[in-house]
Amino acid sequence: MFGGPFHRNAFATAIGVCVAITIWLNLDRLQRTSRSSRLGPTAGLHTTPTIIHDGHDHLPSPAVEYFNQVFSPEKPTSYDFPALRQHCDRTQWTPEREDVYLQCGGMFAGMTSIMSEVKTCLKMAVEAGTGIILPAMPLRDSTNLKEFNIENDQAYMPYDQWFDAKHLIEGLGRACPRMKVLHPDQLNPEKASKVTVKNQWEIDIMDAPGYRQFTSHFWTGNPFKIFFDEQLTKLQQQSTPGKGISVIKMNAIFLLFRITDDPTGNDLKLWNDLSLLIRFLDKPRKIVNQLLGKMNRPFYGVHFRVENDTIWGSLESQLTLDLDALDKAWSMYGKGHASRISSEEKPLVYLACGDEEQMKKFVEAGKARGWEVTHKWGLARQSSSLETVQLIDELAFDFQGAVDMGMMIQSHFFIGISGSAFSSTVANARDATGRYRWSSLGDLDDGGARSHLVTDGVASSYPCCL
Repeated sequence: MFGGPFHRNAFATAIGVCVAITIWLNLDRLQRTSRSSRLGPTAGLHTTPTIIHDGHDHLPSPAVEYFNQVFSPEKPTSYDFPALRQHCDRTQWTPEREDVYLQCGGMFAGMTSIMSEVKTCLKMAVEAGTGIILPAMPLRDSTNLKEFNIENDQAYMPYDQWFDAKHLIEGLGRACPRMKVLHPDQLNPEKASKVTVKNQWEIDIMDAPGYRQFTSHFWTGNPFKIFFDEQLTKLQQQSTPGKGISVIKMNAIFLLFRITDDPTGNDLKLWNDLSLLIRFLDKPRKIVNQLLGKMNRPFYGVHFRVENDTIWGSLESQLTLDLDALDKAWSMYGKGHASRISSEEKPLVYLACGDEEQMKKFVEAGKARGWEVTHKWGLARQSSSLETVQLIDELAFDFQGAVDMGMMIQSHFFIGISGSAFSSTVANARDATGRYRWSSLGDLDDGGARSHLVTDGVASSYPCCL
């Protein structure tokens, strides 16, 4: 049922999960033949920027808050997580569940997919009214990006090696104080601080009535809580008497929740709050802010998805579409138009990509159209100090992606690709609703999001469920 440490008990399902994303994407490819603000008005929230560059004045205030919570170099300003608090206040935290902890597995793939799976895990725990064991996720191979390392126990890293666990625990402590959090090391009998486990249980999502593998399932009209309660009741009938906790292993399936199917918008508000709990570690945050400090003019961000695992549009197709979108963005939002860019000079173009050789083609093609194009290594090398270059090179591929993500959030205009979880996550974070609403190159008000996703026909569930 689980990958890595959990795969031994249900090997066949682990193999199915291993190919899940490929199946989703390929099926979508074959089949291709407002919320008014993230949490309502943000008055009273602290959104003071903590970085030194041209400021956040080009971003909607929820995007400023997102950057502050996820990427600020120092401790972020205090945030109250009002939607999370509201959900936790409604949750039934019963005495029978005080010692029940959810331990999520089945979490893998690229960085932003894992971030979505972490939110799925947290949402399950909030709805179920249980504690949570911080999950462990496998880091995929930085060279062969199709190797997710699902069955490589050595590739699994606990949450605090992926993200800032202290930020998560403190945020939950403020907004959801009855949710207990344990580190997986505390379940290790060899550790001095061990916690006694009296029951080791599993719940299989495949047992949910009507569930079809690799499809989004739970929503407000079909709550996860109902399924969980029924399964827990069966498990508690087998409970071992005595002291200790009960651990329930369960897959936090990618795209499991149909977030936007809640007509009240409350699910989306909760989802956006959960996004603010997932803060990157010191090194990628430091690099982001060092790179922003090297920016001497506004910049447009482009996600150029041409690494060796790509199933998206060809390099040539993406290149043409991206450059066309850059030209249109400048014509619509350049000086004298709906822009805060005062210079006649075109903005710099920052390319988010993990393949420096492929980026050279974009640099040359951009130059032919009058665009100066750079990237994380290019910016880092402008300094006489090579510290930033070294810091970037020390990061695994997915954590280099965290650097690019921070830069994309801060860009004055963002261009991505709809089938990429990275692009969609950035576009969601830039929009005041917490969801990419539509292209800013159209004639509808975008609320200042200034984003455009090139539609490639892949990953049709991303708009509802990422």
